[in-house]
Amino acid sequence: MPSFGTLKADTLTHSTAGSVTTNFVVHGSNKMWIAFNGNSATAYDSLNVASETDGGTGDYTFNFTNNFSAAKAYSSGQSVDLESSGYPGSYIADDSTVLTSSIRVFPTRNTSGAMLDNGYNSLNCSGDLA
Repeated sequence: MPSFGTLKADTLTHSTAGSVTTNFVVHGSNKMWIAFNGNSATAYDSLNVASETDGGTGDYTFNFTNNFSAAKAYSSGQSVDLESSGYPGSYIADDSTVLTSSIRVFPTRNTSGAMLDNGYNSLNCSGDLA
């Protein structure tokens, strides 16, 4: 198969009408995502995840294949299949666990605030890669 080298462009033009700047594609796209089983700490599928670490009940760290350019300079979003949880949303351990090379999260808690393992979770991160 022939090699075509590197494609560089400032503007991409759709074949029918309009254009989109590459800035949106480069800066606005997810650079990491994972869908994972919290019960077994295994990934269903992922992008830019080198490995997962199960830190105990409801405690997961995801190590990136390609690092982000700066710690705390990327955004993350998380979804979970809530199981009797009065605490929905994304839980990040603290700002010291949002690193260029990994992120640590606690996705599910019960109504008492105790962390839970959950069968389906997803996490995505957007930002600039190093």
